[in-house]
Amino acid sequence: MWIDKNLLVSNSQTLADTAVSDYSIDLGAAKAIWRGRPVFMVINIETAAADLTSINFQVVTDTVAALSSPTVQVETGAIGYASLTAGKMIILPLASAIGTEEQYLGMQYTCSDAGTCTFSAFIALEAMENYSY
Repeated sequence: MWIDKNLLVSNSQTLADTAVSDYSIDLGAAKAIWRGRPVFMVINIETAAADLTSINFQVVTDTVAALSSPTVQVETGAIGYASLTAGKMIILPLASAIGTEEQYLGMQYTCSDAGTCTFSAFIALEAMENYSY
């Protein structure tokens, strides 16, 4: 799977509390990349979760690049820390998120409690079926 730097929203981001992704994607410019093909948000767990009960991974949109007032478009629901092992990939289809009126797309990570987990998240045009969440 190829990863485009311009479609990366989190790059080895370490989460210690609820937060938004380090980067956002300008949907006005990016929609030309996928031209109607199915797209996916891929979350790659790099370092296993420690001292967390669960994380809810949420694809969000906003009118500003900083994602300061995000609208949740797609989410995983709470995933228990035991499932967040290094090397695990979580894949979310983005059909509803890219049809939004808001210009910027990114991620919000909602933690149940304090702890750490390191991961990357990016948009991919192809996703491996056996890794789908």
